[in-house]
Amino acid sequence: MNIFKRFWKSLYSPQDIASFRKDKVSKSIIYIIVLSFLAFLPLAYYTTTTTQNALKLSEETLEKQIPDFTVADGKLQTKDGAAENLPISIDEGSLHIYYDASGTLDKDDVDNKIGSYESAFAFLSDGIYITAGGMSQSFSYSALGISDKADLMSIYSSITDVSKYVIPLILFVLFLFMLGSAFFRVAIYGLFGFILSGFGRGGISYKENWMMAAYSITLATVFTMIMEWFQIQVPFGMEINIGVSLIIIFLAIRTIPQDKKE
Repeated sequence: MNIFKRFWKSLYSPQDIASFRKDKVSKSIIYIIVLSFLAFLPLAYYTTTTTQNALKLSEETLEKQIPDFTVADGKLQTKDGAAENLPISIDEGSLHIYYDASGTLDKDDVDNKIGSYESAFAFLSDGIYITAGGMSQSFSYSALGISDKADLMSIYSSITDVSKYVIPLILFVLFLFMLGSAFFRVAIYGLFGFILSGFGRGGISYKENWMMAAYSITLATVFTMIMEWFQIQVPFGMEINIGVSLIIIFLAIRTIPQDKKE
């Protein structure tokens, strides 16, 4: 059975998943890699588009709409007194830019102002906060080497120049992380199946449970991928995925005739 038929059968048939336990381990490894790549596609798409949107923010926009500032003792200070206590908001499509030296805005405020899958780049009083594709990170100004607006413009120019090399590297690292997470989940689910089958006393080894676990994650992975494509947040999504995968393993084990003691 080729990988596409395995994929289809793994969506609804615990009995077929149980039959895959006798296959070569290499087939399951390849299946996990392909499934992880499919799950990675929405993240890759939104990461790429978010980065490109950020880079579309022209030098002129930064130059004209972000006031002159300096950084003293790690805090943002605006040179223009008229803009000092007025948070600035710039909307560039799905990218939102915030500037606030007064300390009025914080990371939670930024998250609340944007949609779940929109992106934001915020100059807060104590550092820069970036959120995109459901992932967030904050940096202090000293860590980025920013002491004034001139440093910011210099960094912007440098990022623009190297972005065509950095984006593929970031995507590669993200894929490796997702792939590692998939193998870790399969190992844990395989252990659950091994315990459920009586630590091998039912004639089902850990290897066979691992093989079934490799296919049991298909339905949860596809569900997550669809939700990511449509940018829909599912409450307790991780818990639901774990529950679904464990139920499928349980059902697959139930279809296997147990070895009987003589």
